[in-house]
Amino acid sequence: MRRSVLLALALPALVSACGSTSPSPTPTPTPNYCSGTPSVYGKAVSDWWIPACSLAQDIYNDPSVALGAPDAAGTGPASYTGFISLGFGGHVTLDLGGCISDQPGADLRVYQAVSSEPVSVYVSISPDGPFTLVEARKWCGTRVDRVKGYCEFDLATAGVSRARYVRVEDGELFPCPGGTVSEGADLDGIQALGVTTVAGLPGLP
Repeated sequence: MRRSVLLALALPALVSACGSTSPSPTPTPTPNYCSGTPSVYGKAVSDWWIPACSLAQDIYNDPSVALGAPDAAGTGPASYTGFISLGFGGHVTLDLGGCISDQPGADLRVYQAVSSEPVSVYVSISPDGPFTLVEARKWCGTRVDRVKGYCEFDLATAGVSRARYVRVEDGELFPCPGGTVSEGADLDGIQALGVTTVAGLPGLP
């Protein structure tokens, strides 16, 4: 066998034994979504979706009104303020700014305005999910006042220990268009029950 042929056969074996000479890619660090300090109420809108057939009817369709403390007020059907109507199966995902931890009892309170339509709640530590269902289509009408009501959710129900992103989804599932200007459950806001306000007092009510 000629010398050049022997070298050609030996080089691939040598490269394989020594490994690639290209530098190894730097691994992308995993984001720590729980590094921030959680807010008692929704701090930012991470995601939202309402079907077109509901948007065509709804006049309450600004997801930013679900941020902060619950403040739904007014009279209906067209003079309310402070909530977003989720439409048929629509949802809003709110960022608490940091992770809350499961505590004994309820961890989240969802404020639902006007009536007592049911809602489904999902949680995640990442804005991209996966989202875990806490409870589905829970009736939401423990009254605060004439307009506002609420329902509560325990992370332990879903076997979840921490959560930062809270997705509230319409559970009424009344087919649209339904002939109203506030189709579906009406989201006023969310509250992390284990977090205190700046003043050190529990959130309202």
